[in-house]
Amino acid sequence: MDTRFTSLFTHSKDIFFVMDMNGVIMHTNHAFRNILNYSDDELTGINIEALCHPADKERQAESQGSLLLNKKLVGYQSRIKAKDGCYFSIIWSVILNEDDNLIYSSGNTLAGMIAQSADDIVQHTIQSLNEGFIVLDASWNIISFNPAFQSMTNLSLTELDQANFMEIKSLGLTERVENEFQLSLTCKKSTQVQYLNANSNSWLRINIYPYQEHLAVFVRDITEIKMQEWVLELEKRVLELNAASQYTLAQSAGELLMGIERIFPDMICSVLEVDDAQEKLHTLAGPRLPQAYSDQLEGLLVGPNVGSCGTSAFHRKQVIVSDIENDPLWGDYVGLVKPYGLKACWSSPVMSSKNTKVLAVFGIYYHTVREPNDDELSIIERTVNILRVLIESKKTEDNIREQNHRLQTIANISSHELRKPVATILGLVNLFDNEDLQNPLNKEIIGHIDTTSQQLDGVIHSIVERTAYIRASEADM
Repeated sequence: MDTRFTSLFTHSKDIFFVMDMNGVIMHTNHAFRNILNYSDDELTGINIEALCHPADKERQAESQGSLLLNKKLVGYQSRIKAKDGCYFSIIWSVILNEDDNLIYSSGNTLAGMIAQSADDIVQHTIQSLNEGFIVLDASWNIISFNPAFQSMTNLSLTELDQANFMEIKSLGLTERVENEFQLSLTCKKSTQVQYLNANSNSWLRINIYPYQEHLAVFVRDITEIKMQEWVLELEKRVLELNAASQYTLAQSAGELLMGIERIFPDMICSVLEVDDAQEKLHTLAGPRLPQAYSDQLEGLLVGPNVGSCGTSAFHRKQVIVSDIENDPLWGDYVGLVKPYGLKACWSSPVMSSKNTKVLAVFGIYYHTVREPNDDELSIIERTVNILRVLIESKKTEDNIREQNHRLQTIANISSHELRKPVATILGLVNLFDNEDLQNPLNKEIIGHIDTTSQQLDGVIHSIVERTAYIRASEADM
């Protein structure tokens, strides 16, 4: 450690520590160890990331880039975990000393950001929350806030200090939300409101608790929760529609895709069925896909370099093409999508329950070059599973309908075509002259019996063929 910092390091009442370029702690001062209740041995040699709040790690990576560029970092805020598991919010001043290639950090706790009269455990809890927390006065000025709320607004500490809540543009507050705040303050009544933040295209849930002339407010991003609710509702509705005999498979699949596109507005979805020979693709649904493009996909061959969908069906695995124009899988087909501005296409095979064949391919197009995020991968997996249920249930219905028709045909054969030759044979047997075997009529009767027996054999063969078909259909199901 640079000797110039030794005295400051030893005697400072501020938190002070030294780490190397990889974030490994080398030295800590008494204030650091005292506040966090660690011993020197417990801290030395561990990476600072082990002490950081998980929600701050992405921002920490950004700050390291700024530190390398500017050699210093002032006013950086993060949460550090104490030995008891509670988090302290600390504002740091950081210097990169190029003489010894070490990072020197000093900081002060921000416990004062929450009312000093609050119990310690409440302070620690509020500071550690991933949910935003603020305290407002009667004029909507922010008088206290936690790091999670600051992260939501993307504002600096200086900008948030005494800021007016209603004027924070990044929150996208609507008139309805503002009215709920006023009602809560006026009526001294706790309330909850949910709304779409148009600025970030995210859903926020706000819980408001009045206290004297102040409001305690919790703000939570519930976009993922809302999406899960919408997806469950969509799946339930589509399965109900599919169970109704008046809805075709194409209609049910189209309803599913339209619902997904409402939840993810940038998605353009399609489903291509794969024929029984596993050789060609046929358009099943694509509500927002240009009709001219859908027409060109009809009868597309399954193959190893046939865009995203044809390749996915061929290899029986998911194919992610983030840049259609520059991907070799689309070399022969890029001209098809170019007129419509489609830049990316992700395709996933819908495998049968027994994993013996590809039923269809679920494709997602975008007008931008991009790869899927975790939410999109999750909805793809769920949609593939729903499509499997839709397709197989309709195929089962079709098989049952076909089997019923064949069984009815067999019953008709048994009751009419089978009975006729049997009755003829029985009648001929009664005419046979057992007393005079040389009677010329007997020879003629035997000839008729032979002809009728052949007819009977043909009828029995027809029944056997239809029965074999039914067994094969049951095996496929």
